[in-house]
Amino acid sequence: MARSIHPTKEKLIATMVSLMDDRALTSIQVDDVLRESNISKGSLYHHFENFDDLVEVTLIARFAAGVDLSIELVAGAVNGAKSAKELVEKIIEVTTFTQGRERAKFRMERARVIGLSVNSPKLLNALEREQDRLTTAMADLVREGQEKGWVSKAFDAKTIAVYLQAYTLGRVVDDVASKDNKIDPQDWSNVVVAALKALLTV
Repeated sequence: MARSIHPTKEKLIATMVSLMDDRALTSIQVDDVLRESNISKGSLYHHFENFDDLVEVTLIARFAAGVDLSIELVAGAVNGAKSAKELVEKIIEVTTFTQGRERAKFRMERARVIGLSVNSPKLLNALEREQDRLTTAMADLVREGQEKGWVSKAFDAKTIAVYLQAYTLGRVVDDVASKDNKIDPQDWSNVVVAALKALLTV
């Protein structure tokens, strides 16, 4: 099978991903990427229009990785459950993970990519494709739960799929709050769990 991406381009993206794991995006310069990847400036500009293009492609790659993880976690819950009660329990486990403080950086980055897409039609177009892929996959999984009789059919599967994503992204509101003003994580989990039980339970 042919490679879908040139190895040099792939290495540049991987280098940016690695740098973004440890540093703020605004502190990363083109020379940092060239030094870490051991790739020439000419090669970078052969594969990307400019440094901003590399940044946008990397942001989408990181967003896509988050999409894949979300799909994997929810698919594991739906496919691993043997009953409606177990499905709710497994979705709550997924929620506990995605809502954790250790996932704050990912949530913030996701919100940032969405914000940056306002002024970049190219980024918006790429983001739309990834978001549609996530929503479609999640809706299919919700529909599967509905067909098994484990998830309420009172709501559209796609609407539930968007809601499941929205409360995770919405956690950013507390992520940016001052230390003294943060909510109790357990209180947040309790509210989310109560909503999930009402939404998913037949």
